[in-house]
Amino acid sequence: MGIVTSRRTVLGLLAAGTASVAAPWVVRPAMAQSKTVNITTYDGFLPPEFVEKFQKDTGIAVNVRLTDDQGKQYNLLTAEGAAPSTDLVTVTGHRLSQFIAGNLLAPLDTARLKNWGNLAAPYAGAPQITADGSVYGVPLLAGFEAMARNTDYTKPSDSWGMMFDPEYKGLTTYILSDMVTIVMKYLGDDGDFVTYDGKPDVAKVAIDKAQAFLIEHKNMVRKYYDAGSEVQQMLINEDAYVAQCWSGPVAKLIMDGHPVEISIPKEGTYGFIYSFNVVNNAPNADAAYALLDAIMADPEVGAAMTRASGFSSTMAGVDQVLNDRERAALTVPPEQLERIQFFSAINRDMKNSMIDAAVSAIKAA
Repeated sequence: MGIVTSRRTVLGLLAAGTASVAAPWVVRPAMAQSKTVNITTYDGFLPPEFVEKFQKDTGIAVNVRLTDDQGKQYNLLTAEGAAPSTDLVTVTGHRLSQFIAGNLLAPLDTARLKNWGNLAAPYAGAPQITADGSVYGVPLLAGFEAMARNTDYTKPSDSWGMMFDPEYKGLTTYILSDMVTIVMKYLGDDGDFVTYDGKPDVAKVAIDKAQAFLIEHKNMVRKYYDAGSEVQQMLINEDAYVAQCWSGPVAKLIMDGHPVEISIPKEGTYGFIYSFNVVNNAPNADAAYALLDAIMADPEVGAAMTRASGFSSTMAGVDQVLNDRERAALTVPPEQLERIQFFSAINRDMKNSMIDAAVSAIKAA
């Protein structure tokens, strides 16, 4: 069961949002039969003000369990089997097929969502949330790997090569596993491994080349970081001037007024969509659908998600709610958006195992 994504679709997906303004946020208590909904999601993905209003309007209690890893959600649902404790989970598009193959998610009945039409049009049928003709989630937020630079101490650059410029020796930082795939793309290879399906020898040549490059330039990097809060702190403290990062954490710095700029270099990058997904055999499915419908009812909810996470909203009309600084932080020029390639579900096992091995080798070198 594969999910096919296209680099060219991303322009419409990330730039969409101006076509229409969502209907007023009205939640009808009669829609929900159960009085509790349990959701596993990431910090900032469910605005507290929204949760408070939803609970008041519907009488449905919202229980949020925070996660920081897709694998943890998958393992929990697998362990719980046919009696899950969670109604909604938050899945990235390139991991969707894994959850579906494990019979962990239910197809989404979009007819039960009166506000489905308030999604920006390209997202409603995004390949990352569909499989075998069925929709499996409500897309929420979209993000991408970007290059960030301190505008006070660096010059503009349109290449990932800036990360390895001797001028910034000891002033760069990146997530090593992510940088392996970026360097593969920088060197002209397939960092998402889609074209290497069934060709492990070809993949090994490509990743070995990236591994050797990163070892050769290991003295350039200040630190391999792991969490978004780390790269934020390094940029604020001026411990790093240039960083590979996910768009969300650095967009938040820009919104706070820090001298940081993000860009998508000419060699390209990778992106993703997060969605809320109804769990198979969800104990409170009615309440889950009520919550999903309420999220899509008002662009203010999408704007609040965007402000908290730093990722782009999938909801129509959100750009009209954001202020000028927020729009500057959450958008890049259209020609740069065309450089984003969505992560694919194809050949994930080979990719993950080879990247893990490369990371270990680089750290040990």
